[in-house]
Amino acid sequence: MTPQDSTTEEATPPSGEVPEHEPTTAPSAYGLGRRLRIMGAVLAGGLAVVLALLLWLGVLVPAKQEAAGYSEADSGYAAVAIEHNAQAVQLAALAPGRSTDDDVLALAVEVGEASAGRVDELAAWLEARDIPVPAAGREALALAEGGLTTEVPDDGSGPRAGTTAHSHEGGNHGMLTDEQIDAMAGLKGSEFDIALLAALVEHHYGGLQPADKEIEGGTDAEAKALAQSEADAIRVEVEDVRDLLAAVGGPGSTNDQTN
Repeated sequence: MTPQDSTTEEATPPSGEVPEHEPTTAPSAYGLGRRLRIMGAVLAGGLAVVLALLLWLGVLVPAKQEAAGYSEADSGYAAVAIEHNAQAVQLAALAPGRSTDDDVLALAVEVGEASAGRVDELAAWLEARDIPVPAAGREALALAEGGLTTEVPDDGSGPRAGTTAHSHEGGNHGMLTDEQIDAMAGLKGSEFDIALLAALVEHHYGGLQPADKEIEGGTDAEAKALAQSEADAIRVEVEDVRDLLAAVGGPGSTNDQTN
């Protein structure tokens, strides 16, 4: 028998026997379980993040506010008042180069500097509590620091104290829209004077709304004091603006919200 025949015989099973085959490997239960455990861990981790965020928003933030002695109403007032006063600075900065009336120019500086001072105080209150200061406030301070007695170079639409300074979209707290400010910036002389002073009257009356609301419903003593100071100042300033508006030939105002 040749070596080849021997090999053939060893490889051929005896007659009538069925050759055995290697068993087919079944899917590993361990591998499937491991994948399921990983997916479960990922889902659990995501759920934990969501729950932590909800806890932070619903419990920890109010708790932090309470511990610091202020409420959402206090911080909300500060942010709104900053944007409102920022626009007053912007309006005041329009006067140089557009008005030729010394009294109007002087009043614009007074209003602008007083409004910038309120922005600074309110920003300090927010910063002391690690609350972000609206960008419009910082830009208004920069505008005021540059001086309100000289014309600010612009594209003809007037200097801006940040786009957020117009987020109230007019009618809300006396805020003017971009379009209204653009129209005013295109005026000169007495037309500008009347438009500016009339806008400041309505703007000041609008500023009383959030200030009075904070005085009545605020929690933080310092925030309420700032609101009271602002309301007192507005009531004095708006009378000066109304008197000058009448002096330059503008329409008189019968608004009695200062009483």
